[in-house]
Amino acid sequence: MQATSFRRQLIVAVLVAFALIGAAIRYFAPNPSLARDMGNLLLVLWVPAIGNVIAFLVNKARARSAPPAPPGFADGRPFGPQVLVELTPFAPHLRTALRRLDPQQDQCTLVTGTDGFTARIAQPLANWLSQGQPFSVELEFLRPELALPRFAAGTGFRLLAGTTVVGEGRVLRALA
Repeated sequence: MQATSFRRQLIVAVLVAFALIGAAIRYFAPNPSLARDMGNLLLVLWVPAIGNVIAFLVNKARARSAPPAPPGFADGRPFGPQVLVELTPFAPHLRTALRRLDPQQDQCTLVTGTDGFTARIAQPLANWLSQGQPFSVELEFLRPELALPRFAAGTGFRLLAGTTVVGEGRVLRALA
């Protein structure tokens, strides 16, 4: 059974009710008695709910704060190519990818093995995808110090636009 937000709230409400009942029993019961011990036990049942209440408040505080800006190339930064690659779009994904893409999107992810590297091309991705045939293009990496050692001449990779694999490619040569 999956715990939903409503179920968590219901559980917290029940535990708070038990704690209040326990506090009332403890207050009215004589000091050395079984009833007072039961009141203590009901008060202790509230302790696990404290974590849920704190998590709820932290999530509410995060929701109010502005989300962090996604990592990317600085606005207005001139294009500085670092590698020359040959890209081949995947024919089965062309229509779907073109519909999902922002016409001005120039950023993509190059995946080699299990690593992905953010890059951009000088023109929007939709331009080369719509051509539907392989061609050579220059790329600039967001973190060249990490990416360039992994992309030597001849290295093959997959190209993602957002979360969709739209093509594959190989490095022809380094420009920097």
